[in-house]
Amino acid sequence: MKKLTLFLSMVFASSLVLSAQPVLSKLYRWVDDNGNIRVTDYPPPSSSSAGRNDPTPQAPVARQQVELYITSWCPYCRKAEDFFRARGIPFKSYDIEKDKEAAARKNQLDKEGGVPFAVINGFTIHGFNPEVYADALRDSENAKIP
Repeated sequence: MKKLTLFLSMVFASSLVLSAQPVLSKLYRWVDDNGNIRVTDYPPPSSSSAGRNDPTPQAPVARQQVELYITSWCPYCRKAEDFFRARGIPFKSYDIEKDKEAAARKNQLDKEGGVPFAVINGFTIHGFNPEVYADALRDSENAKIP
């Protein structure tokens, strides 16, 4: 009887964890007042232009421009670099612990901190998120003027 109770408790706990997964993985994609794409696990503040899903870049995009702000010890930074390498997309990496000018640039662009931090054709993205990287690349491709 004790084994049955333990088994049922484990099944119940597993079902709770699995059912909570979609809730835990909800991400919000929005554009802040400076025109930066933000991806957060919390809803946008009421002062942002949350209704804008596709920001318009300031100028036509001639080719993909990607900057990554990283550290040498960060595994997600390596994944971000691998994402662009695997797709043949040129990028420039800046190690913010070794390059003080890059650290200052990142601090101007990003008040939240953390790495990796990507700037893809003017869109800023916190953390490693392949889907959002692909969206930013696609959005900037669609904004090209023929």
